[in-house]
Amino acid sequence: MINMDICDIVTATPCVQTGDSIKHFFELCIKENIPALPFRDKDGVLAGFVTLKQVMGKDCLPNYLVELAGILSNDMNCVSKATDKISKLLHNTVDDYIEQSILFITSDAILIRVVALMEQHNTDFLFVADGDKSCSADYKGIVTRLAVARKMLQIENSVNG
Repeated sequence: MINMDICDIVTATPCVQTGDSIKHFFELCIKENIPALPFRDKDGVLAGFVTLKQVMGKDCLPNYLVELAGILSNDMNCVSKATDKISKLLHNTVDDYIEQSILFITSDAILIRVVALMEQHNTDFLFVADGDKSCSADYKGIVTRLAVARKMLQIENSVNG
C-alpha cells in the first residue's frame, strides 16, 4: 500500500521567540528552506507565526513601489539607501511581524487533506502538531507545498517505477 500520510515530509523546525531578531529568523528559514516559523510567547505557548512574506512585505518596500512593480527599472535612485534599510530590518525583532491565527494539522494527516487545507487557507505551508489545543508541547514542524509536490512525485515513481 502506498504511504499517503505526511510524516516523512514534515520539516522539524525551531520556534522564534520574543526578542529574536529578523536576522536570526531569516537564518533559520534559509537553513531549513521554509517560508515561516511558529512563534512561542514568554509562557512557551505557540501564539502565532512569522513569515518571510510578512516581513518583506511590511518593511522592505513602500506600497507605491509594490503597486508599480511592473514598470520599475533597474536604475532606481532609491536603491542607494537599501543597505541601511536592510541593516535596520535585520536588527528588528520578530515581535512586530507576528500573525496570530496559526493553523495546525496533525502528523497523521493524509496528503489530500493537506492540499485541501492549503488551498482553503491560501497558504503554502501548514504547521504540524499533535496534542492539546495550544499544540505547545507537541509541535512537530512545518509541511510546505514544495514538500507535498516532492511527495507526489515519489508516489508517482513508486507506482510507475
